[in-house]
Amino acid sequence: MATFRGEEIEILVNLHCFFFMKVHGNRVEKNEMKKKSRLRLLWYYAIGVIAVWSLFTGLSLLWHHKTTHANALDAARIEAKETFLNHVIYRSWNAGHGGLYARITKKTQTNPYLDVPERDIQTPSGVKLTKINPAFMTRQVNEMAFEKFGYIGHITSLNPIRPENKPDAWETFALKKFEQGKDEVSSLEMINTEEYMRLMRPLITEKGCLKCHAKQGYKEGDIRGGISVAVPMKPHFAIKKVNFKSLVLIYCSLWLTGLIGTFFFFLILNRQVQKRLNVEEELRHHEKLEGVIEMARAVCHELNQPLQTILGNSEIILLEDKGRQIHSNRVKLIKEQAERMGEMTRKLIKIASYEIKDMPQGKVIDIEKSSH
Repeated sequence: MATFRGEEIEILVNLHCFFFMKVHGNRVEKNEMKKKSRLRLLWYYAIGVIAVWSLFTGLSLLWHHKTTHANALDAARIEAKETFLNHVIYRSWNAGHGGLYARITKKTQTNPYLDVPERDIQTPSGVKLTKINPAFMTRQVNEMAFEKFGYIGHITSLNPIRPENKPDAWETFALKKFEQGKDEVSSLEMINTEEYMRLMRPLITEKGCLKCHAKQGYKEGDIRGGISVAVPMKPHFAIKKVNFKSLVLIYCSLWLTGLIGTFFFFLILNRQVQKRLNVEEELRHHEKLEGVIEMARAVCHELNQPLQTILGNSEIILLEDKGRQIHSNRVKLIKEQAERMGEMTRKLIKIASYEIKDMPQGKVIDIEKSSH
């Protein structure tokens, strides 16, 4: 009849525990993968938030850049409109007075294209005067404005009396638009390698204009030409540049603040998640320990009754065989191993922690350490 020694019983118990741990080990591995997956997903969210925040600030900055550029163009367009209105006002004043006389100088010579009576007169003291009509006044004012402010002004028409008043390509396009009913044309253009805001509005024939232009077939209220004004964009773009630098600083500060805030938020959130996962891990560890203890108690329960039977029968055999040494040695050996197994079951019942050791079959519970 085959008998099991204590070492063999311990191996059997450990094998039971090994299979139990194998099942729980797979669960632990899955839980670890799940934990890493959660943490990885959390940082993916963080990267996503940072990417969205960066995209939002970048698009906002781009929108503000376009807005500041449009504002610079609008400011230059308003400046050009005001310049045009100034031309209209003093021209009306001149035309309302039928022209005015000025001393003939190097800059102010007789206008050969002005065909009106008493164009040139002389005062009783001998001062020579010539008549300045609205067109001549406009031309002189434009020359002064260019010298002082860089403005470019030009009075023009598709049918000019003075050849120098012939329109360029842009002015020709604007004059044709006026004939189609448009009352203003403006755009950003390059003039002599510099950017200008060009604006042109039509000139409406007034009663005072017919003295010079009636022979061209114009009637009161007709469009007989226009005044184009070109305002340099350099000052406006300089203001735009300063404003945009301020916007860049503001947006960079906002972006950096959002970046730091997002980092710290997810750092704190990561710690909270880590704590939660650690608590879950402890609960799983506790459940595993409970399983080990239940397994140990089940093994003890199954072994106790056979052990008691073996020990009881061993005692009886030893008493009956007293004085004879036929089976005494074998019975004593059985009794010793049974007692050893009994000691092992008592240790299993006392398991309160979870300690493991390496065996050829893999990691198993260390009964000796776990029962202290």
